[in-house]
Amino acid sequence: AKNELAQLENEDPLPLRKAKITLSAAQKKAEKARAPFEAATKEAEAARQASADAAASAAAAVQRCRDKLAEAEAYLEEVKNKPGQPMGGLFWIDRELEEQ
Repeated sequence: AKNELAQLENEDPLPLRKAKITLSAAQKKAEKARAPFEAATKEAEAARQASADAAASAAAAVQRCRDKLAEAEAYLEEVKNKPGQPMGGLFWIDRELEEQ
């Protein structure tokens, strides 16, 4: 009993003790409230990275398509310059390429 009395006498006064308890409860509440936001932030960062990867992949695919188109146009010009080609068919091929 004397030991408990000494502990109680050595403890902080009531307002300070109450403030410490309130602070501790507020910190725990803030940590619980913050957890879902941290998870959502991690998901958003993963989605951002996936989006950046997809954009890079799409840009590479577009560049490959442009290269193939340039190659096809060069081949068409080569075929046009050969003698004895049906000009009507080549006209329609040119027209299709220009419309796109």
